[in-house]
Order: sequence, then structure tokens, then C-alpha cells
Amino acid sequence: MSFSSDIKQVLCETGYECPFCRTAELAGVFCFTGRLEESNIRFNSASKTVVSRIKRAVLEELGIETAHEDKILIEDAEDVRRMRDKLGGFRPESECCRIAYIRGAFFGGGSVSDPKREYHMEFDTRSERGAAMLIELLGDLDIRARQTLRKGRIIVYIKESGNIADIIGHMSGGRAGLEVISVQVEKEIKNSIVRLVNCDSANLNKQAKASSKQIAAIKKIKAAHKWQSLPEVLREIGELRLKYPDVSMEALGKMTGQRIGKSGVNHRLSRIMEYAENIK
Repeated sequence: MSFSSDIKQVLCETGYECPFCRTAELAGVFCFTGRLEESNIRFNSASKTVVSRIKRAVLEELGIETAHEDKILIEDAEDVRRMRDKLGGFRPESECCRIAYIRGAFFGGGSVSDPKREYHMEFDTRSERGAAMLIELLGDLDIRARQTLRKGRIIVYIKESGNIADIIGHMSGGRAGLEVISVQVEKEIKNSIVRLVNCDSANLNKQAKASSKQIAAIKKIKAAHKWQSLPEVLREIGELRLKYPDVSMEALGKMTGQRIGKSGVNHRLSRIMEYAENIK
């Protein structure tokens, strides 16, 4: 099963907080992704659990039974009229009903990517009006959403992991959303480790290049038989660099008789390199 299917499975176990939430959820289902037409009303979903929930809500809310197991199809003229009147112009007012409405929209036209791969949630709204209303409802929950046009269809989407976790948490009554947060934290920790490793790797590479240049300068001076002409403090740090090519400047400084700091080591090695550059 996909991550979206798993989330919808959890949402199907969510109860209604007030007597109007069921109506709000049905309105979200049929006004966004179902078909509220003059002659019939229909709703399809790849999830049998979602279809079962919507069928039960239609029966309990309107007393209408549907015969199909994998979809909802209502063709009786009176039933169609009643559903259109009840759901067509419905606008949720309370927060719990707004959440139920969004949950209904997600049941039909919503999807969410596995957070282990990417953070992306979207709703196929089918209309400019539906997209504007959904963005407004999400905004009431402090969730920032955007819209785009894809193959002639208006899509409302959310990218931020925190917002995706929040909306899943809202829709499920707090039962879901934690997984998105957990994956987010795990990703951040991994990215932090990678950054540290990359930083250490870059520092090691920089240190290795500097050490190789210093050693080359020392060997050049020795080859020119001018090593003994250098001051003792320079020869001391030079010999230490030859003996310990992989250690940092801080470590070299602690090995000297005066236990000098990094800047002192750098200064002495720079003098050695300058001396080597002047040897023709």
C-alpha cells in the first residue's frame, strides 16, 4: 500500500466531532472529487475502505442506500435532488467542520507522498472556486497552500513538512501526522551528520594540501643544504611537520618546546615556505 492509502485508512477510523461534521465531510467528497450532476451523483475511489465510509455516511445522513461495492452511484431523481440541495452549497463554519470538509476533499482527490522520499501533498480541486475555498479553509488552520494548473486541472498543493504533518494531524484527530514529523526529524539529523562529515572532509583535504606544500618547502631547503641556516624555532617546527605530516597545526604547536598556538605554527611554517620560494 502507498503512504496515501495508509493515511486514508487511518482517516477512515476518525470519528465526527459534531452533528454537522459528517455533512461537511460528504460535501468535501462530492463538491471536490465526486460528481454532483443533474441526473446522477457518483463517487469513485481506489480504496474500498473510503468507499465504505462514504456509503455509510450517505445512508446515515440522507437515508440513501447504494448498491455498488466499489463506487457510489445515485440515479434516483429525488435522491439526487436531496443530495444536491444538502451538499451543493454547504460551507463549513466551525473548525471541526472545516477539518471534516478538508478530510472529505482528501478522500476523493487528495494524495501525499511518502515523507521518506519528499514532502508533497495535493488536492485535485477541479475548479477555481473549489481551489480558492480549500486554500481559504487551510489558511484558517494556519496551513499555507498554493495552487497550480496541471493538464487543465487546478491542483492545490502543500510542500512544507510541518504543514503536511499539521493537516494530517487535524484530519485524523491527532492519530496520524507523527510519522511525517518523525521522518522530518530523522532527515534533519541525517542531513546534519552529512554536513558535518562533508565539513570535516573539506577541512581534512585543506589540511592535507597545506601539509604537503609545507613538507615540499622543507625538503627543498634541505636539498639546497640551507636547512641549518634557518633559526632554530623554524627548524623545530619543520622537523615536527616532517615527522607528523597528518596532524593539525594545533597539535604541532603543543609538541614544540614553547607550546605555541595555531597562529604561531602558521607563522613559522609560512616563513619556511617563503624561504623556500627564494631558493632558485
